[in-house]
Amino acid sequence: MKGKCHNYSGCLRAYRGEELEIPEGAPQVCPECGKPIEAAKGGKQLMKIVGAAIVLIGVVLAVIVAVPFFSDKPPGGGEKKAEPAGEERLTTGEATAAAPAGTQPPSAGSAEPPAEVTAPANIDLDASRAENRKVKSEVLTRIDLMPSVSQSNKDKLYNSVERARSMGKVLTIPFASGKTALAPADIEALKTNLDSALIMKLRDDPTAVFVVLGYADPKGDEKKNLAISQVRADAVLAAMRDKCGVVNVMHAVAMGSSTLLDAQNLEKNRIVEVWAVLP
Repeated sequence: MKGKCHNYSGCLRAYRGEELEIPEGAPQVCPECGKPIEAAKGGKQLMKIVGAAIVLIGVVLAVIVAVPFFSDKPPGGGEKKAEPAGEERLTTGEATAAAPAGTQPPSAGSAEPPAEVTAPANIDLDASRAENRKVKSEVLTRIDLMPSVSQSNKDKLYNSVERARSMGKVLTIPFASGKTALAPADIEALKTNLDSALIMKLRDDPTAVFVVLGYADPKGDEKKNLAISQVRADAVLAAMRDKCGVVNVMHAVAMGSSTLLDAQNLEKNRIVEVWAVLP
């Protein structure tokens, strides 16, 4: 059978889009990361997809018809509880939609300003600098906790960061509270910064690895905030690869709820940072 691995954040073969050929009777998993592979879509699979789509449309129509018959108040006549403050406002739908392409615009009703991609005037790659050492230590801790990455790929990423002779932040991408997607304008700003002379010098180095760190503020549920930070990092990595033409090895790391960046201004913790790591 032929197929592809979709473990983009932890598998080089998935990142390169390689087509894998699995011998008959062998486990249908990626030989690089051990994750299940998705078979190449043929006629039968297409029919299954079409059938599933028809069923889904039927369910959606049924829900639309049923909604007007239900009250927006819970049983007993009480009022609906207020939405919890903080990052945990992310819904499952938002996370699912944002992860693959990272291109959905933020909600039109958001009171917060749109994200603005920024890059430092000078990229400091001194791995011995206090801020860089602090972030490095935090990243190494988070790598050990990544649930969906094989141990071998964790080891590769850990070694890349641990043994880095140079390491520094090259980009910052802010997000509104509970948001995970990049609008087209944000992707255009991301591309503009990635095409700058300073960052292109790093992109032209085939040994340079970009580590994409997703952050969330510490308000709300810690597990949901960890999921938000992962989806944010995945969305930026996907945009860099698919929309901005970055071909270097990249890894997305969820940093979760954090005051690492600014304990006083929590909005400064709702970001994704792109760090360059050189062996």
